[in-house]
Amino acid sequence: MQNEIKISNGYFQLWKAFLQQNQMDWETFGFTPEKQTLLEDIFNQPIDQQASYTFFMELISATRQHLDCDNLAFAMAKCINPAHFGLLGYMASRSENLAQALEYVIRFSRLVIDGAHLKQMQYVHEGQTIRMFFPLSDENYIFLHEITLAAMLYLAKQLVPLKQLPLLQMSFVHAPQLPLKYYQDFYQCKLKFEQPLYEVVFSTEILSFKPEQADPNLIQLLVKQAEESLLQRAQLTTVAQHLQFIIAEYLKLEQQAPKIEDIAQELHMSVRTLQRQLSQLQTSFKLILEEERMKRCEYLLTQNLSLTNIALDLGYSDQSALARAYKAYRGQTLLQKKQQLK
Repeated sequence: MQNEIKISNGYFQLWKAFLQQNQMDWETFGFTPEKQTLLEDIFNQPIDQQASYTFFMELISATRQHLDCDNLAFAMAKCINPAHFGLLGYMASRSENLAQALEYVIRFSRLVIDGAHLKQMQYVHEGQTIRMFFPLSDENYIFLHEITLAAMLYLAKQLVPLKQLPLLQMSFVHAPQLPLKYYQDFYQCKLKFEQPLYEVVFSTEILSFKPEQADPNLIQLLVKQAEESLLQRAQLTTVAQHLQFIIAEYLKLEQQAPKIEDIAQELHMSVRTLQRQLSQLQTSFKLILEEERMKRCEYLLTQNLSLTNIALDLGYSDQSALARAYKAYRGQTLLQKKQQLK
């Protein structure tokens, strides 16, 4: 859970806009009631709230099963508008020039994609070029990087009164995911693949381009909101990490599952406040408790304890209850996991 990255709800709204453009209804995809409820919650929340990237990729996988679209990342990117990037999108569209917009993209990128182990985008000014670059943290994020880069470039073309940006080169860490024709038609610049870093190289001409909706007065308010949002998110993340630690220690020392009232008292806050803060992080006490129970269960499986004793240590009524919970959460049986650990 700690390594799970979060993406803004704007990606989910972009996916919804793409389906609408293709006259498709996600409710016909056959999602489970739990996933339908989760998706409806995401659509009802502000775009700047964040949700699970893993869940987003489940939606992408389902889309590919229902729609024959080889270039899905590019097709979705063409549905982008500033609102899909939330506060950061509005800041970019209201900036005095694209140089200022670039600064905001670098400074506030965690509003769109956030994860403790992710390295953020950087940029350098070299002679007559501007280079934006970042590494690939995990191969599971290839689609995310493809759609984000495509959406950023497509949005930039909407923000300036020119049909073509001075885009010189695109570099990708991964190999081409599609025939090269798709990349060439979309980016219309020099392309490199299997490189050390993702890179976007512009001519310095871009720095003077002024978005058609520039609003210097509004931008000050937006920057303040962005700073407050990042600060609040950092505080909420600290609470969630502290909660994980307390639950893990409780399971280890008390050999039973804690109640949310006990944890809230430990964190010096009310149960309602704790629930609200976890909701803002798209998680809950129950989800974190189950994750820590599963981690503890997997450790105890290596200690040659009986499944009955493990179940009691984790606060389950019996071995069957533990087995059902583990299968539902990890997608495999306890015996299968025990064999793996051996």
